[in-house]
Amino acid sequence: MRSLVLIVACALAGCTTTYEFEPVDLGDEGGGRAPVPRSSTQYVNAIYADLLGRQPEQYDFTVTQGQAELLRFPLDEQDTMVAALDALGDSAPVRDLVVTAIVRSPEAGVPDKDDVDDPAEFSAEQFRTLLGREPNPYELAAFVDEWRADDAVGPRAVIRAILASREYSSR
Repeated sequence: MRSLVLIVACALAGCTTTYEFEPVDLGDEGGGRAPVPRSSTQYVNAIYADLLGRQPEQYDFTVTQGQAELLRFPLDEQDTMVAALDALGDSAPVRDLVVTAIVRSPEAGVPDKDDVDDPAEFSAEQFRTLLGREPNPYELAAFVDEWRADDAVGPRAVIRAILASREYSSR
């Protein structure tokens, strides 16, 4: 039907040359899985494991002045973050803030842009680590092109972009 419409349109426009293309199949025909969003708990546990190599912790937060303990209260990293994410109808903006904070923390160990010799290898490694797959050529080229074109795009931006993807959020 689509080819017929193109042929008719060309005939009406006075075209003398027509082209036909073979159909292209993209993705899995019914064989792919439907994305299921991660719960806030699953997301928090995943980013801690992927970025920090550990699970969220529980500990006592202590405020001191000199040798005197002024205040002590328990903190549960998972409960605190999950409560913040679940308090909103759309948790995506808060997820982005959480990821940004973790990626910037020294504990995450994300290198500075100047410390990465090969942006393509760094980006591909993040795909393997965070998504469990190799990037396709288009994805890799897009990441590397942005890395080279924009001084603000570096390791942290690559990681944040992958973690903000629908694919990561719905594994």
